[in-house]
Amino acid sequence: MRKYIALAALILTIGCTKENFAPTEPTDPNIIRIETSLGTRASMTNFETGDCLSLYAVEYNGDQVSKVQSFGNYINNEPMTFDGEQWLAVKPLYWSASKCDFYGFYPYQPTGPMSGVRFEIATDQSTTSSVNGLGGYEASDLMWAKAEGVEPPQVITLDNGEQQVTYAPVHLQFQHLMSRIVVNILRGKDFEGELSKNISVHIYDTATSAIVDWTIGSLKVDPQGGRKTITMRQLDSDTFDAIVVPQFIQRSTPLIEVSMDGIAYLFDTSISLRPGKMHTINVTLNTSPDQEKVEIELEGGVGGWN
Repeated sequence: MRKYIALAALILTIGCTKENFAPTEPTDPNIIRIETSLGTRASMTNFETGDCLSLYAVEYNGDQVSKVQSFGNYINNEPMTFDGEQWLAVKPLYWSASKCDFYGFYPYQPTGPMSGVRFEIATDQSTTSSVNGLGGYEASDLMWAKAEGVEPPQVITLDNGEQQVTYAPVHLQFQHLMSRIVVNILRGKDFEGELSKNISVHIYDTATSAIVDWTIGSLKVDPQGGRKTITMRQLDSDTFDAIVVPQFIQRSTPLIEVSMDGIAYLFDTSISLRPGKMHTINVTLNTSPDQEKVEIELEGGVGGWN
């Protein structure tokens, strides 16, 4: 087991390093090219330079195709790294003669089982990305994509006898598997002065472990996992967010804690965290003589990830 983990880490380090890219001829239609779109990721707009995903492809036999597996596919967990304009592989990936289903997993996942995979989100999502790895928020943002029945390039004979190759990149539309919570800290009408620059926000008593099925792009709470506290990422002076495992949280212990200048504001509620959805919580603070008066509003409904 230890040797397997070490090998997986080595593959991740080598496969996602830009210096290892093999040169490819951009006009060669036999080379597979990947383009992506998404409901938005951590950057709020698109994938970022240096992002790395896992790519799999499974061939058809006539009209039949098998589910993606750990090994034995046409493409087996090829690391694809974004250079700011395109996705690059370590070596050129050539088309099969048959159509294929393509799968993309983000962030890059070491080769392993395709279902029943345990995944733990980061409990400290205030850490930032660096050359040594993704920050806690980015590493927790699991995404999945599948493109079905993609045909290889076809040769068409024109009326004048010339041959033309039809070709298009493989398009992978990614979707978020986790939920996202955004907390906005607002000044109420009775709040005196400015909001403190020393604010931290935590999510309490939340399941942080999930069981993932990569074959269909779904996950559920790990029944054997514990419940922990998540430190949220700070986006600006009064906005915080975090990736959370989709789950239903019953009103019991406090869900959100806002700490500011030694004062803790606690918020409890029942909430259903849905996969691929953003849940916004507005916390309106008011000043009173005992410094403990607080009004909290939970926005109705959930929205798309943005």
